[in-house]
Amino acid sequence: MMLRLVVIAAIPTLAAAKDQCGCANAVPSAKSVDLLEDAFAKRVAGRRRTKQAVLAAIRQQASAASSGRAAPLRLHFTGPSGVGKSFLAQLVATAKFEESRRYTGYATIGAGAATAASVATGAVVAKVSTWGALVAVVSSPIAVAGGLLGLLSAALFGWQAGDLADAYWGTAPAPYPTQCGVSWWKFASFSEERDAVSDARGAVKAAASAVAECPGAVVVLEDVNRLPPNALRALEPLTHSLIRSGDVAAPTSQATIIFTSDLYTGADSADAGILEPGMSANDAAHVASRQARKMWGGAEPAWWARDVATFALPPLDARELESAVELYLSHDVGAALRDELRFRFEAFRRQHPDTRHEWTGSFSYDEQVVDTVKSFLDDGPPEWRCHGITHFRHRVLEPEFGEAASLLLERSRSYVHQHGWARLHEQVSKTVVYTSSLLLKTTLNSDGTVDVAWELMHLPHDHREEEASEPGLAEYVVGGLARAMAWASVAWR
Repeated sequence: MMLRLVVIAAIPTLAAAKDQCGCANAVPSAKSVDLLEDAFAKRVAGRRRTKQAVLAAIRQQASAASSGRAAPLRLHFTGPSGVGKSFLAQLVATAKFEESRRYTGYATIGAGAATAASVATGAVVAKVSTWGALVAVVSSPIAVAGGLLGLLSAALFGWQAGDLADAYWGTAPAPYPTQCGVSWWKFASFSEERDAVSDARGAVKAAASAVAECPGAVVVLEDVNRLPPNALRALEPLTHSLIRSGDVAAPTSQATIIFTSDLYTGADSADAGILEPGMSANDAAHVASRQARKMWGGAEPAWWARDVATFALPPLDARELESAVELYLSHDVGAALRDELRFRFEAFRRQHPDTRHEWTGSFSYDEQVVDTVKSFLDDGPPEWRCHGITHFRHRVLEPEFGEAASLLLERSRSYVHQHGWARLHEQVSKTVVYTSSLLLKTTLNSDGTVDVAWELMHLPHDHREEEASEPGLAEYVVGGLARAMAWASVAWR
């Protein structure tokens, strides 16, 4: 039985397309360009010309959207396994449908409503998955009064109440790619052509449903090279101005459709050439063109050559791979450590609701760690490439994250900040702040195993209770009312 992965995080398909996207995590078009540019700079090694071209396409699409013009975008990332095709698609998708709390819920309901919801529930228990939009809220008998107080606080603070919503919207994002606004389809290899054609038509139907629900949806179709030519041609509706599938008809004027493909791997694949590390963009494009002829069984269809922009991704050279390791350690491993601490802090909060915890330190690693990762990659199969960096994290580092968190909580320098008034959405009386930073060290043993060690780095600080700023009159009034309502809510339960 063939396996197929389908993730569509939109509401069921409709016969008529919507004019506006109902996804709370949709990023404004102008902002998506900045987010993608920042992500490319911090997370993608090499690929200078590819990054510039993709950014230009996204910027053009955003400009067209702002003026009401049609701006469909269709990209094709091709290259051997492990060069970052899916990763680039992920970055484009998350630039348009953010996983950050900034655009989840808060952008849709506004600061006032978010504040009202927080206050009305007293000690709100609400977690919204950025991708799944799953909400769990404990109600309060004083919702009306809380709503009025929320609107009052928003007025007092000039609607600069983003943190009031942030505490309860998007605090635990689900793994990509399940976010609202993104359809993700991964093709399998089929022995029967009719099954492959049926799979391709299913992908078109899924894309039509996603775009009908959200006009600016991102549709990602992975491993299109697994489809035979006839099944590939069944994807042509994705390049039309209107995707039709069954009773669904959706305009693609704002949609982004991304194809990924491994290189052609048939018996005669060597005739088309291979993508090699350090290859120039022009040479890579030439190889990709010859590979496409193999994939299509002849010349590319006119609609594919005309409407789909292809980017060839050769394997990273040694310098670029080292840079990729450093970027991954700094961003992904650092984020995973913060997640581990966040889970610990949430457990503390359940035990002591009036106290919150923060880590203001940073994560870093010594030079030996990069060399250890590179040695790990060299010992792995050649097709690992960048996938090997992820394997190193899962196999070597993740089992040690708990130890790192425990070390920080037990031995970090810290101070306690006493709050002069109750924060509207939290009702906390104090915050415990951990200030020490974590340094990762690794040692590669002769038998190929890796020893992991964590070291605390302490920064001097002199935090005194009297340094806390005195609250103003408005904060006294609103904070006092919020705390009183929280007590009343608990007493009435």
